[in-house]
Amino acid sequence: MNTSGMKTTLITGSSSAIDWGLERSADLTASKRLISMVSLNPELGRVVRIYRPAPTVAFSGLERRLPGFQDAVSEAAAYSFEPVIRPAGGRMVALDQDWLILDVITPEPEKTKSNRDVYLEFGAILVNILRELGVDANLGAVTGEYCPGEYSINARGQVKIVGTAQRVQRGARLFSACIPISISHSVATLFERVNAELGLDWDPATLVGLNSEVPNFSIDDLEKELIVAFAPEVDSFDSLTDLYQFNRQLVLQGE
Repeated sequence: MNTSGMKTTLITGSSSAIDWGLERSADLTASKRLISMVSLNPELGRVVRIYRPAPTVAFSGLERRLPGFQDAVSEAAAYSFEPVIRPAGGRMVALDQDWLILDVITPEPEKTKSNRDVYLEFGAILVNILRELGVDANLGAVTGEYCPGEYSINARGQVKIVGTAQRVQRGARLFSACIPISISHSVATLFERVNAELGLDWDPATLVGLNSEVPNFSIDDLEKELIVAFAPEVDSFDSLTDLYQFNRQLVLQGE
């Protein structure tokens, strides 16, 4: 996706923790709000957000209609994970601070690329980053993986190490990648219990963190490489609050 010369705002580091606000679902709610903002105000340019999520269980809109959904929500609550409906496609994912999330929101006044093109382009970037950090990474799904997708990223062709998803609306595109650094006991248990309540088949052996592939894997090194790849020329470092305020100024100017 050609974004040369485009203004880029990077949201990362301490701001992502502050921006949780008073509710854990602020992370996913922010993603939906950002894509709407960029869609209405393309002058915002690309927004790249890298953060470690609060404990949440992200469901898809389709799963909300499954018979076991309420019991699945109860399982999440029992472990103090907040149930939310994810803004992009996919299937249930349990997340906590041991994961790193990359959101790339890009203005797209005209849809010049297919979803497949973007998956392949961004997927190749992620694969190259992980290989440079010592992971035997490849693009493609593995049998029985959680939140199955054709454009998952695997290690050794055996386990899933990155899940990717997209949301496209008129004027903007969200590409999101969920990257587990390590798998906590709570996350592993919730994947098993929630998928069981929803009646979804999967193989628990496919759920691993990057530290299982590379001992002492550095989340800080990964974050640095993501910034170099997706936000090489940054015009501003803002918190979500700063960006919301700037967007409000644009809206008021247009009235």
